[in-house]
Amino acid sequence: MKRVIAFLLFLCMLLPFAALADEDDQLIWELPNKAQEFTKGLRKTQTTKVSQITGEDSPNQTLTRFNVWGTDLGSMTEMNGKVYMFCGDTFSSEKNADWRSNVLFIIEDDDPSDGLTITGTAPDKWGRSKECIVNSHTVTMIPTNIFSVDDTLYCIFMRVTYWGPRGGMWDCSHSGLAKSEDGGMTWVKVNQVQWPGDSNFIQTANVRVGDTMYIWGIPSGRFGGVALMKCNVHELEDPEAYSYLTGYEENGDPQWTKGKEGISQAKIIIRGPVGEISVMYNEYLGNFVMTYLHEDGGGIVMREGITPWSNWSMEYQLASSSQYAALYGGYMLPKYVEENGRVFYFAMSQYFPIYNIMWMRAEMPEK
Repeated sequence: MKRVIAFLLFLCMLLPFAALADEDDQLIWELPNKAQEFTKGLRKTQTTKVSQITGEDSPNQTLTRFNVWGTDLGSMTEMNGKVYMFCGDTFSSEKNADWRSNVLFIIEDDDPSDGLTITGTAPDKWGRSKECIVNSHTVTMIPTNIFSVDDTLYCIFMRVTYWGPRGGMWDCSHSGLAKSEDGGMTWVKVNQVQWPGDSNFIQTANVRVGDTMYIWGIPSGRFGGVALMKCNVHELEDPEAYSYLTGYEENGDPQWTKGKEGISQAKIIIRGPVGEISVMYNEYLGNFVMTYLHEDGGGIVMREGITPWSNWSMEYQLASSSQYAALYGGYMLPKYVEENGRVFYFAMSQYFPIYNIMWMRAEMPEK
């Protein structure tokens, strides 16, 4: 009898912890206008180019002002009234002079309808855009995702070690976390937080819900699928605090596993090919929107998801390479929407004919 009582007491002790384990996921259903069991559809979304963000031909004249002739990517976050845009490999001329692995721009613009106004950069001593995450004797160090928590900027970057035999293929030694506590002016690597080069968390996108940061990941290159991890925003610098989606309960609830075991067992929730990923919550749909490059299909596509971990729709084309040559990227920011997200904007790169970032407008049909 004593054993039975002890066992029951043990189960009672476990119940609060089981509830706590799922509490952060339950906040998904409290998001504004959250759809419960269905996707509303992205079909017939119309995309147009608004303007060019970077390059001398853009309104921002980034060559004259910041020594940036060409750059790409442009993931964004908002902090203290400013938008921070992290870019990848950067040059000061068509012949690839003054190469930097990455640069950071500061944007102060509340109206996305006519383009984005760059008001500053993380400068070197001459006022030019400097390399923020210093390239440590490798091919390049590219920021794939920037986000903020309180007054700290964070970035997940990939350390590229080899460009592959064809476009969209490359190898990385690892991805890692870097942070800035002075508004992006200086960055330090959080060396204890890294993901192996063969993992599914080399390039990332994130959405914060409550105190939980959901982080979607893809491997090196543009041909892998999407996996998912999460972490409390106050524990981002603790590698043991990250949990990885490794399966589902019978009722569809996610199963999370921490540590190296979780990294290796992470479940693919969207099959490849997926490149340069971005995700945000869209109030108009009441669901999540994911954008990425479909390398084989020659276009940027989007999906609608009910939860971060499941029920993602089919792909819908957002922009085509037949319209915009050598396109990639597709980075969104919740600040830059209209009509609660029926219209949303995104930063899109073109490698050719001009290596720079464009500002794009996507409009869904009215329901």
